[in-house]
Amino acid sequence: MSRFKVFRGLVQVKARSSIHDTVTKYEKLSGSIEFDPDEPRAAQAQISVDMRVFDAGDRFKNWKIKSDLDPDAHPTATFRLTVMNDVHETSSGRFKAKATGQLEWRGKTVDLTVNGTATVDRRGIEATATFELDVKKLGISPPKFLMFKVEDEVVVQVSLFATIAAS
Repeated sequence: MSRFKVFRGLVQVKARSSIHDTVTKYEKLSGSIEFDPDEPRAAQAQISVDMRVFDAGDRFKNWKIKSDLDPDAHPTATFRLTVMNDVHETSSGRFKAKATGQLEWRGKTVDLTVNGTATVDRRGIEATATFELDVKKLGISPPKFLMFKVEDEVVVQVSLFATIAAS
């Protein structure tokens, strides 16, 4: 089993409303992944996102998100992979799977199933995943932007690159 360290990444959270969607980008990720291409179901991962470092596209949205989410009091969201299901190697070094794990943030834990793909070689892993998240499960009331209420579920897209960790 090889160990990889998250080098860079991006989490995009799309909050939908009847009039206008808001996409917030979080670019400060860290963590580790353990993966063996011969045993992909045994993969392990822990990925953390610094919730204080984000951009929703303009100052008003950034101010609103900061006041609604209070990232200074809740700075880190962490996903822990618990099991890989439906793992398929679609081509040499390219995998598609459903990852089940837990998201911890704001003192809450939410079970998630994430659809993802990964390309793995001896130097690194490039992975993407998408899932929907009901923010009420994290103790968050969906915010309003002006008079427009945001839906309870957001769409989360994650992309990351991890390099082989030094032994």
